[in-house]
Amino acid sequence: MPGMTLWHDIRVMRASELGRKTSVYFSALLLNAVLGIVVYAMLTRAMDVASFGTYTFVMAFFIFAGMFFDFGIAPAGMRLMALQPETSDSSRRIGALLVLSFGVGMLFVLVVIAASFAVDVIFHRDAGAIIFAASPLALVFPLQEMILSISQGSSRMKLMSVYLLLPRILLIALLAILLWSGGLNAQVGVLATLSSMGLAAGLAAGYLRPTFSRLGEEVRLVFREVREFGREVYFGRVVDGMTTGLDKMLLSFFHGMTPVGYYSIAMTMSTPISMFSKAISHSAYKRFVTDEVIARRLLVFNLLWCSIGALLLLAACQFLIPLFFTDRYAASLAVLPWIVAGFALAGLNHPYHAFLAARRQGRAIRIMSITTSSVNIALNLLLIPIMAMTGAAIAFIATYGLNILMNLHFYKRTRVEAAAGRLSETSPTGRRTSDPETVTVQPDSGSADTDEDRAAAENSRKWIGNSMDE
Repeated sequence: MPGMTLWHDIRVMRASELGRKTSVYFSALLLNAVLGIVVYAMLTRAMDVASFGTYTFVMAFFIFAGMFFDFGIAPAGMRLMALQPETSDSSRRIGALLVLSFGVGMLFVLVVIAASFAVDVIFHRDAGAIIFAASPLALVFPLQEMILSISQGSSRMKLMSVYLLLPRILLIALLAILLWSGGLNAQVGVLATLSSMGLAAGLAAGYLRPTFSRLGEEVRLVFREVREFGREVYFGRVVDGMTTGLDKMLLSFFHGMTPVGYYSIAMTMSTPISMFSKAISHSAYKRFVTDEVIARRLLVFNLLWCSIGALLLLAACQFLIPLFFTDRYAASLAVLPWIVAGFALAGLNHPYHAFLAARRQGRAIRIMSITTSSVNIALNLLLIPIMAMTGAAIAFIATYGLNILMNLHFYKRTRVEAAAGRLSETSPTGRRTSDPETVTVQPDSGSADTDEDRAAAENSRKWIGNSMDE
């Protein structure tokens, strides 16, 4: 029966190694979302709506600018870590990746200092001074991206989970002290946020125990992977970076800081929708490097979460937003349905995007990024001036709707190419000539179930008995 099969798939998924890693990381993401709500509740009670909008604008600026400062090193490093045998020593590779990200971070600091003088002229008279004051701490953004990439590539989901939570825990402690002393404003809030991120990054880097012997050899290996794969992903991220935070910047430009505050609350409350999708995709990244398909049960489980979870969260937010942020932020509810739907579509994208990245489909990722980002920019420029928050939300959902269609297209193409590669390796008798053992090759009937069942069986043999990475 279909219902029994679905329940069996869910039970198998939960009991698998992938299920356990996903549970750990998803729990961390969920707790991180709760801590994020606590942080925003503390900030909104200490600031008026315009000051909170300034805080979110400055953070959006750092995230927007930081997207340009990677140069393909993080995705290349993630894939190199995934290819590294679990029994080998990865400390030299980690050392090289951290050194490279530190160098990129220093360059980012210099650019932020220069950009801070132009921000006040274009956007807001107070934001530039805050950005300049926080510019030395901009170093943390490339380091944070690299630590997450190292953790995901090596499938160290425990480390990734702890590192995800640590900055928020430290920030809550700092904000509690500042609230008690009465010295919390937009600038102090930004400095506290970046300082907690920097302290967490330093602790995580020390825990990874990098070594720096034969540094040149490892750096050359990273650069080669950047040229062959990371560069394509970086070009896509550069285009994505043009849209990250663009909605908030355009809102502030056309409508002031107050709508930015409302919009940020709606975005924050909607993020749990895509958290399970992110957790399962990050946990499965290492196996996606060798798998030819995404297991059906993974996709079904993700679809159930994104659809049912979106409806439940939308209902819950009707009283959670006034509860946590007071009635001053009730205007966020008007745009919430659009944003929740956008995050549900974003969640559906995660497994396909992780699979394509693991399978080295950098060109496909670049094409998707350019296409969807162009649509997002055009819609934001068209809709935000006349529809404010609603225009930004419509652009958000339209972008991820297009993204899922393109992900499905490139995923199908990647599967076809993998199947063609298998057939080219077989002899006319239907046996693989390159394998030392005789393996019968079944013809492709075009059924997704056949390929996925075979992939699931192979995965179970490869992954059974493996313990979780520390």
